Amino acid sequence: MEDMIEEVKLLSEKQDLSEIILIGQDTTLYGIDLYGEYKLAELLKKLSLLELNNLKWIRLLYTHPTHYNDELIEVIANYPKICSYLDLPLQHISDKILKRMNRPIKKRNVISLINKLRNRIPNLTLRTTFIVGFPGETDKDFEELLNFVKDFRFERLGAFIFSREEGTPAHGFPQQIPVRIKKERLKELMLAQQSISEEINSTYMGKEIEVLIDEIKSGKAKIAIGRTRADTPEIDGKVIIRT
Repeated sequence: MEDMIEEVKLLSEKQDLSEIILIGQDTTLYGIDLYGEYKLAELLKKLSLLELNNLKWIRLLYTHPTHYNDELIEVIANYPKICSYLDLPLQHISDKILKRMNRPIKKRNVISLINKLRNRIPNLTLRTTFIVGFPGETDKDFEELLNFVKDFRFERLGAFIFSREEGTPAHGFPQQIPVRIKKERLKELMLAQQSISEEINSTYMGKEIEVLIDEIKSGKAKIAIGRTRADTPEIDGKVIIRT
């Protein structure tokens, strides 16, 4: 942990460090291999308390829904530098499909976690990803996923179709879904999310929002390109400012 903190200090000395993004295969497991216990909350606290002039945001990616605890949620909720943005890949919501994916969580636990996060973290942005067309996904399973997305209205959502890869268990699964059906399901899901995103974005009209500038383009008119706390670089949306 101390090595990571020192690295952040060194980077801050060498460049204008405005944002730290923590990435790992499962960032919520941080500390288990080194200390035998969850240490992400402690790391976030220490990073937040660093006296670095330009550090504004700390962002957390690739978290796992089964590894959240109350301490981590409280730290995210109460330390202003930590973005109230959580990347929570769920992959599916049907218990049957989650089991086939070897995902150790059930729908009721996902719903409980989402409700807890939204109740305890102000202005939370939730990003998730889903896979459609996994082997064995019936029309009923897909409808369950679609209705879940409509009900829980994620601020950010990505989806892709299942692709067979040799050497993976799912490659040999029975009940493979035809490509045409997978594409149709993806389109239907993303159209639903597009409508949700438009409604959520419309609530920001007329409001003043903090933006971190990533790039300035010079020309007849200067154009600044940036992001809000709710946007990860190269994944989510951008804010374009013309002057």
